[in-house]
Amino acid sequence: MNIKTISPYLTDAVHNSKAAGQSGAEEKAAVGNGVSADRVQLSKDYQDLAQAQKAITGSGEIRTDKVQEIKNKLDSGSYEIKPSEIAQKMVDEII
Repeated sequence: MNIKTISPYLTDAVHNSKAAGQSGAEEKAAVGNGVSADRVQLSKDYQDLAQAQKAITGSGEIRTDKVQEIKNKLDSGSYEIKPSEIAQKMVDEII
């Protein structure tokens, strides 16, 4: 595929998308020196999700010995789930 010309519509769309969110001074500075700064702004929902994920993972430390023990019990069918204990711990967390 050989592209020889770019549609004026496309160049306007690219220019408008780059200038979106810039003040007049920022836009002039970006155009004047030929360099534009990229900018990323994360949504509030994403920031909340990232904060929750960080709180869940804590220090990031994984107890591989405990994980392996549970995997072995699951594989052998000897892992015991006690719904009443789970429910009690959930209630304790809320209170």
